[in-house]
Amino acid sequence: MINVVAYTRVSSEKQVKEGQGLEVQEKSIQSYIKNNNYTLKNIFTDEGISGAEDLTKRKGLADAIKYIKENNIPYLIVQKLDRLARDTMLLGYLEFELKKVNCQIIATDQEFNNDPMGKLMKDILVAFASFEKQMINLRTSGGKKNKVEKKLFTGGKIPFGYKLINGDYLEINSTLKPIVRYIFSKRSKGHSLRDISKGIKETFDYHVPFSSVGYIVKNTAYMGKYRQEKNNFIEIPSIISKSLYYKVNKSK
Repeated sequence: MINVVAYTRVSSEKQVKEGQGLEVQEKSIQSYIKNNNYTLKNIFTDEGISGAEDLTKRKGLADAIKYIKENNIPYLIVQKLDRLARDTMLLGYLEFELKKVNCQIIATDQEFNNDPMGKLMKDILVAFASFEKQMINLRTSGGKKNKVEKKLFTGGKIPFGYKLINGDYLEINSTLKPIVRYIFSKRSKGHSLRDISKGIKETFDYHVPFSSVGYIVKNTAYMGKYRQEKNNFIEIPSIISKSLYYKVNKSK
């Protein structure tokens, strides 16, 4: 039986957590291997990695190529070519490297003849995958720009004591609000970060590390001014007054 190696990839963290992309790819690959009486020697995976990234950032693919070269594997199997690359130059480089050791790429859901027409079809599909990726990036950046102009939440870490509504607005979390006020009140009276952390546990039965307490007291979000990136601020509901914030941080 012929030995083969498989490679799978998903680009988003959501796909990684749900396992949807990997599961579909592996099912297609396993079915193809079974139907062709191949032996799967190893399967390599990159999770949360874009198909536009080079080998230095794709350990799974780099390991797959290394394994193929060391074990004289004749076929690298993927579900679709865009799992390998969303760029024609990168795909060309991968094919060149594998050809050195007489290894061919097989896409289980895409069949190509080994002739000029087959190569053209392959290049067209990869070009479309690259175009699709660029359009996704364009729509994402355009949507973010629109949110910035409207002073809406554009992403990032949600401050302790707040919750995200409809993906656009930060609102106060009524359960955590008393803890935030407790932190600022105690800090304004000179209590240490460790003592405040301990006091939160004793008073609210809620653990907030002292390092997080230090971050909270310096965050302008709690006086209603949330910093998204660089100097882009949006107004959000305040949990404490500006005077209390400046008292704690001793600046105006």
